[in-house]
Amino acid sequence: MLNSKLGRLLIVDDEIDTLTPLHDLLSEWGYEVTAYTSGRDALGALKEKEFDLLLTDLVMPEMDGIELMRAAVKIDPLLVPIIITGKGTIQTAVEAMKTGAFDYLLKPIEWKMLRPVLSRAIEVRRLRKAEERYRSIVEDQTELVCRFLPDGTLTFVNEAYCRY
Repeated sequence: MLNSKLGRLLIVDDEIDTLTPLHDLLSEWGYEVTAYTSGRDALGALKEKEFDLLLTDLVMPEMDGIELMRAAVKIDPLLVPIIITGKGTIQTAVEAMKTGAFDYLLKPIEWKMLRPVLSRAIEVRRLRKAEERYRSIVEDQTELVCRFLPDGTLTFVNEAYCRY
């Protein structure tokens, strides 16, 4: 088994025959996986725990994947959603991507194609978190922040420094 620190995945699919093997495979690859057959249950879990990626089916009875993705990103704006569907069209793919899906995969899933998609998505999540951390430390400060060369030439100043 690989390092369990690869990432935390939240998987939602109303078809247990798809959900179970996907859960087992991703766990075997080293991801920490939580799976639900209901979008509402998944949103409850997202409020309780932090996840890196949301893998969701597009067509589900009580809440479709795009609706789930919208609600999930309101809870965690840094979450990286991926749509997985067996009933995809170009129109739904475009809508999913416009809504913020990182990728749109068709069932049956090519397992060898899934691993690089997940790796890229996890890296996007890490970059989003790093940018948020940077903004909170440097840009959103009320104190003056600057960087300069030994000769006194400023190379960076934050917004508070500019206002000063």
